[in-house]
Amino acid sequence: MDWDVGRIQAQMNRVQPVSEPQRTQRQDSSSKSGIDFEESLRRAAEKTPRPEVTISAHASQRLLQRGISLDAADLEKISNGLDRAEEKGAKESLFVLRDLALVVSVENRTVITALHGEGAKDNVFTNIDSAVIL
Repeated sequence: MDWDVGRIQAQMNRVQPVSEPQRTQRQDSSSKSGIDFEESLRRAAEKTPRPEVTISAHASQRLLQRGISLDAADLEKISNGLDRAEEKGAKESLFVLRDLALVVSVENRTVITALHGEGAKDNVFTNIDSAVIL
C-alpha cells in the first residue's frame, strides 16, 4: 500500500479538536419541588392500590368441580394471608382455609389451584416455600 504522507499531513492540519457542546441548565420538576426521584417513586407506590386476590382459570375450574365457593370474607382472609406471606418473602405458598388447601402465587396474588378436604389428604405439595394457616 502506498501512503501519501503529504496529503495525510495536510488533512490532519485542517482537523480541529472537538469541543464539548454547550449544555443548557435544565431543571427538572423534581428539583423544582425539592422531591428526588426515589421519593416520587415511593409516593406513587403508596397511591397504587394493592391488587385483589385473583383466582386462576385452573383454580376456578377446580372450585366449580368440587362445589366450593369462596365468599368475600374468605377472599379477605386470603388477601391478608398474602400480605403476611409477602412480608416474609414467600413466593409460592400453601394456604389452608377451613377444609381447603390452596396453592397461591404470592408475587402475583393468584390462587393457582384448590383442593378440598379428602382430596388434599394424600397429596404432596411441591414448589412451595411456605404455608399459611387461615
